[in-house]
Amino acid sequence: MTTGPATSPASLVDRVRALERARGLGLLGQAGTARDLERAADAAGDAVAAARAALVRADVAGARGDAETAGALVQDAVRVALGSGDAELLARTHFQRSQLHRRAGDVDGARWHALRAVELLPAEAPGWLRAEHLLMLSVVLDRAFGSYDAVLEEVLALAAAEGDVALELCALNNAAWEWAEAGRLEEAVRLARRMRRLAATSGARLRRADLDTIATVELHDGRPEEAWATITEALRPDCPDVDVDQEPVARLTAFRVLMDLGRPAEALEQLRAARAAGVERRLPGVLAAVEEAEATHRAGVGDWEGAYRAHVRFHAEHVRLQARQDAARALLAQAQFDASTARRDRDRFRTLALTDSLTGLPNRRAVEEHVHRVLAEPGPVALAVVDLDHFKRINDERSHDAGDAVLRELGTLLQRYVAAAPGVVCARLGGEEFVVVWEGWAPEAVGVSAEALRAGVEGHDWSARSGGLPVTVSIGFTATTGTTGPAPTWSSLLVDADARLYEAKRGGRNRVAGVCGAPGR
Repeated sequence: MTTGPATSPASLVDRVRALERARGLGLLGQAGTARDLERAADAAGDAVAAARAALVRADVAGARGDAETAGALVQDAVRVALGSGDAELLARTHFQRSQLHRRAGDVDGARWHALRAVELLPAEAPGWLRAEHLLMLSVVLDRAFGSYDAVLEEVLALAAAEGDVALELCALNNAAWEWAEAGRLEEAVRLARRMRRLAATSGARLRRADLDTIATVELHDGRPEEAWATITEALRPDCPDVDVDQEPVARLTAFRVLMDLGRPAEALEQLRAARAAGVERRLPGVLAAVEEAEATHRAGVGDWEGAYRAHVRFHAEHVRLQARQDAARALLAQAQFDASTARRDRDRFRTLALTDSLTGLPNRRAVEEHVHRVLAEPGPVALAVVDLDHFKRINDERSHDAGDAVLRELGTLLQRYVAAAPGVVCARLGGEEFVVVWEGWAPEAVGVSAEALRAGVEGHDWSARSGGLPVTVSIGFTATTGTTGPAPTWSSLLVDADARLYEAKRGGRNRVAGVCGAPGR
């Protein structure tokens, strides 16, 4: 047996993107491939690629009418996106959430997520991906919006630039359908003909949805014979599908075409076939449309009893559709709530991870992250190590509880100091050591500030905490000038400040020692 090379993260993302790009043709058959890719990504430790593959499975589940599975998969991907900070994955989750809201009948929710899917997509994302997100936006935009035409034109331009025939056909299909529904028949006819030409010149196969649109345009244009030939092509068993409702929807179009051709018996056969498919696939939206069409037909030929029965069935299916959409919206709302709760938990756990439990101050990890951010910007920065003098004596002669009380009180004093001094952050390094960081302060001002802090600790009433033992601190600081020179780091600043701290200790404690003019940034 021949084995291929190990799967790299880059190749996994490329394979998932290829699967996403192929969604317009054969979506319903992609679940197995997506599952295999998801497992490969999990094995490689690539959570982002695994989540994107899971989103393809969510797309398939949604197209099959399984909103619960689709919603769960999407929310799992949302958690990965938020945890990883991957902007493209987050944009893809909004794309799929727009699909879910659209299928649930929530147009406003679908529109909002479609807008976010476009806004969040990184500039370096492939052109076809941006076009697909814009295409989703065009589906949920109201035709009255002034931006509707511009969005469709941008999709068509991107698809042409990418040489993506399938994407261009999808965009043309959507535009032709919308123009036909809006009464812009001349434009719809032009786009339908363009679809035919593009398919013929490229060798691409038109999907059932494409052919249904073309037949609808031809029918509106007064060409029922051509419409019948087109919709017959759409009803072939091997015609590509994207959603499970496309075949019964095409039969509804066939019903309208046959009625226009004066062939009511054949038209009703198409309705019966559409009803059977709707029942088998549990599509209340299709069934409601079938019953409405039959009620209208029977009323038109004077069969009032049959029209009434069909109308009763239409009402029942409409109620069932509303209930299904309500249930889907409830699932989406619950998923949103769960995601919000997960975000709150994540934020809470991060806060706990960056906070010293005894004093409530930021801990070493938090201040190190802060210093890294500060050093990335121009300007002076200073760092001081603050150490409690003779702290061991408090623990030994009083108690460890007394020592903890002193540490907590010093934490409170530092918090007050920081609150009154802009650009200053303090944290507990560990034990009896604390750190203070000044951002944007001149070195001379840092020295004055550090001395004020030392004096404030010495003058504080510690009797209730230390049992009468004196509490003072020694401070060692280093300050950059913000001028050119070797770039300081967290480690170099800490080493310099520690060296100054030992100077203060050797000098008798309860004092400040510092150096100004350290290497700038």
